[in-house]
Amino acid sequence: MKNIIHKNLFIWLVVASVFISFTSCKDDDNDGLNTPIKITAVYLEDAESSVPDRLVEYARLGQTLRLEGSGFTGLQKIYINGRSTFFNTALLSDANVFVSISGETPTLDADPEQRNTIVLEKNGSQYVYQFEIRSAAPTITNISHTMPQPGEEIVIYGTGLQGINKITFPGDVVVTQDIVSDNVDGKFCIVAMPSGVSADGGSLFVEGDNGGAYSPAYFNFKRGLFHNFDDVNNYSWASGIDDAGTPLTDVIPATGNQPKSQGGYHCFNAAGASIAANADKRYWTNSTDWPSALLNVIPGNTAANMAAVQMDIYVEGNWNSGLIRMVMADGSGTDRYCMLYRPWYKNGSITPFENQGCWYTITLPFSDSEDYSGKTFADVVASMAAASYKQSGPWFHNIGIADLFEPVATEVKVYFDNLRVVPLNTPAYNEFGDE
Repeated sequence: MKNIIHKNLFIWLVVASVFISFTSCKDDDNDGLNTPIKITAVYLEDAESSVPDRLVEYARLGQTLRLEGSGFTGLQKIYINGRSTFFNTALLSDANVFVSISGETPTLDADPEQRNTIVLEKNGSQYVYQFEIRSAAPTITNISHTMPQPGEEIVIYGTGLQGINKITFPGDVVVTQDIVSDNVDGKFCIVAMPSGVSADGGSLFVEGDNGGAYSPAYFNFKRGLFHNFDDVNNYSWASGIDDAGTPLTDVIPATGNQPKSQGGYHCFNAAGASIAANADKRYWTNSTDWPSALLNVIPGNTAANMAAVQMDIYVEGNWNSGLIRMVMADGSGTDRYCMLYRPWYKNGSITPFENQGCWYTITLPFSDSEDYSGKTFADVVASMAAASYKQSGPWFHNIGIADLFEPVATEVKVYFDNLRVVPLNTPAYNEFGDE
């Protein structure tokens, strides 16, 4: 807190000194009213930065700028990308003006003749300064499949993802061609998985019109695999799953460029039978050894909200009832030590499930379980070691939502594969490279 106070104090001292030094010279030019306007530099004002008054070549919505130059006395209006923008007259001097870029300022959709301009109006004349205005920094909120095979298309979801022209995969594998961006809303971009991506996994880094952004460090994190029905197999037993000892192997879906099955996999309802209300189908892995082994790849002091179980699933039919219950430590009751995935219930309301038509990844943070909230990955491992039954795994549990939704019989098929533990930390990104 002391550091932040010092930074804020520094900025205001800079502002005050600049203001005083330039206002003291006004009388030499009829108070500067007739001096032509000129911008010589633009500075970003950020008290949280190690460089609180930074010379910049672009700025983003919501940021505060200091325009440096001459002839600002008598300034009447400022337009940024064509939008009239408030500026603080109390901090106006002949050489400096402070202005905050409104979040309503158009960027990519601005009039082409007004885009990337700052226009200052004085005495009926306008001074136009070319300066790049970007939207808020982009973010990555989800990746449709975090362990795809080379050539398969994945969707990266987030904000500000317009004009993505470069994506760096773990292992410094760079893709710059055939990237499809949502240039209207910036909510997604699509790219094919390249060859040579590191099996150690890590973050994706995307770059586009609005700058760069990292994903969480869970992409291709094969080090965290604890069960995949092929070369990593901790099978214990199953209940209500057809021929659980023999994985299914048909490639599904059979066509298309989106993620497909990878070797063996299983299904909670391969026959497409009716699953009665409150019934469950369970798949268990033997958790005697693998949890402690993963402490070598995810540090034990990792917060429970910064680590998760991921699995890839493929859905056929209408998912209208029931959920996936990922149980970590068995023997303490159905609702203990588990995380839930219920795609037809979002943000407190029931919404129709949209079948993806391909395999996709679900992410279940350990902190979703009240038993792990506020704890660490080491606590998760300890709970599994102390469990009455050394088994963990996913169920399909056809239950409803208390006082809101009664379960109904369902014929949905949910295939699953590649159970793994992954980190959720997102690397910090400083676009100026000096923090």
